[in-house]
Amino acid sequence: MKKSSKKETMHSNEDNQKQAGNSGARNSGSSAKKADETTVSSGTEKSPEAVCKEENELLKDQLFRLAADFDNFRKRTVRQMEENRTAVLEQVLLDFVEVTDNFERALKSARTAEDMGSIVSGIEQLSKQFFSILEKYGLEKIICEKAGEFDPHKHEAVQHIETSEVPDNTIVDVYKQGYALNEKIVRPAMVSVAKSPEETEN
Repeated sequence: MKKSSKKETMHSNEDNQKQAGNSGARNSGSSAKKADETTVSSGTEKSPEAVCKEENELLKDQLFRLAADFDNFRKRTVRQMEENRTAVLEQVLLDFVEVTDNFERALKSARTAEDMGSIVSGIEQLSKQFFSILEKYGLEKIICEKAGEFDPHKHEAVQHIETSEVPDNTIVDVYKQGYALNEKIVRPAMVSVAKSPEETEN
């Protein structure tokens, strides 16, 4: 009876160990299966096409924002340039209004003046005031004198005069004064230029 009991106990222990092993194997297999499912699931959340589409939408949004910012900057710059131009124009006009006031006073006094010398002196003062305003804003007279050398970059020949009294290609007379604004020629001087008679004969 005792031997039989021992055998039964041994068989029972062996069965328990086998069941525990099988249960562990099942649990291990189940965990591995879940891990594989999680890996597959996480891998299929975003395909390369979806990622590319998201990046494309993001770049489009950034492009639209950049275009809107640039358009606003352009409009702001144009507005500022117009405001600056208006401010400068107002100042120029105010400066010349002072000259206009002096012209009105000069005309009023000229009607009653008996001395022509005072009238001439007044006009000279007005001329100086006028040109001082032009110089204030960068306008300068182009140096142009009779018998000076003709420069096609600064002078415009409106007439050629045949003469041997002055060297060829020199200025004979000045019809209109030329002007430069900040060293840029805005109006060349209108002049007549000497031409040697020998060239005409040839």
